[in-house]
Amino acid sequence: MTSTLKFCDKCGALMLPVREEENKKTKLFRCRECGHETRVRKAPEYRIEHRIEHGPREKIVVVEEDRSIKREMTEDEKRERRKQIYEHFDAES
Repeated sequence: MTSTLKFCDKCGALMLPVREEENKKTKLFRCRECGHETRVRKAPEYRIEHRIEHGPREKIVVVEEDRSIKREMTEDEKRERRKQIYEHFDAES
């Protein structure tokens, strides 16, 4: 059974299914933001899942010092190096 998400009539935020305190069988939808509640006659079957997908920009990049270069880089060399790094990350996305 596929269910649709319910959104609050007052503020438009996502409403979550909750059980009423007195009667455990009665289901409500409660707004996450403003607390507005809506009663439901027949409660749909819901399953809460959390899936997080990480993109290439969220990966950890470790930059180590190149010990073979003993002199300071010039400003032009630094600019060129930054340009290469930006091009590398733009190519991944």
